[in-house]
Amino acid sequence: MTTIATEESAEIDWGNERLIRAQRAVEANIYDVDSWSLLIREAQTRPINEVRTMYEKLIAAFPTTGRYWKIYIEQEMKARNFEKVEKLFQRCLMKILNIELWRLYLNYVKETKCMLPTYKEKMAQAYDFALDKIGLDIHAYPIWNDYVTFLKSVDAVGSYAENQKISAVRKVYQRAVITPIIGIETLWKDYIAFEQSINTIIAERMAMERSREYMNARRVAKELETVTRGLNRNMPATPPTADRE
Repeated sequence: MTTIATEESAEIDWGNERLIRAQRAVEANIYDVDSWSLLIREAQTRPINEVRTMYEKLIAAFPTTGRYWKIYIEQEMKARNFEKVEKLFQRCLMKILNIELWRLYLNYVKETKCMLPTYKEKMAQAYDFALDKIGLDIHAYPIWNDYVTFLKSVDAVGSYAENQKISAVRKVYQRAVITPIIGIETLWKDYIAFEQSINTIIAERMAMERSREYMNARRVAKELETVTRGLNRNMPATPPTADRE
């Protein structure tokens, strides 16, 4: 019991009066974002084993802030603590729909599974999983685009494999171009160019079949962009104060 308490309360030797003051500030007020920012910047320069307790306190205070989870996980990844990385993803992915956090997850799968014989399947599953959860986010363009780029890069030997590849790319494009996201115009142009590179007649038919849904999605995307412009998605959530002016 004593050992556990000692480990949990072990103080980090910041070695700097400014950082020590920041540490005291967050102990007095766990939601002091400015002081946390000072500590995070310093923690990113330290070995993860020295600052892991700080990160745990950070995400306990701000459990829905994707940026903080991302910084923590990146440091574990840098140290190649992949078992810890997977546990952290299990703790946060399903409850935090943050684009950059999900892109980090996809990069992690790419980095750790690339040597497996089933890499292509695992990567496709990871992209499908991500898009099912966060594909409707207005800022999800990078994930849609990365998925298409990945599918296009897959080697296909023989006509059957080539047709399978074309179908896979087409399927993702056709989902993407009717999803209201910023960058949908670029995806539409890329999709039409993709179809034209295969068969110009089919390309014209595909464009006609989906143009109405695409136009609707583009309109909604512009409306959402207007409504959400200026919104700081990385701002940590803090409880309201009782201060009165």
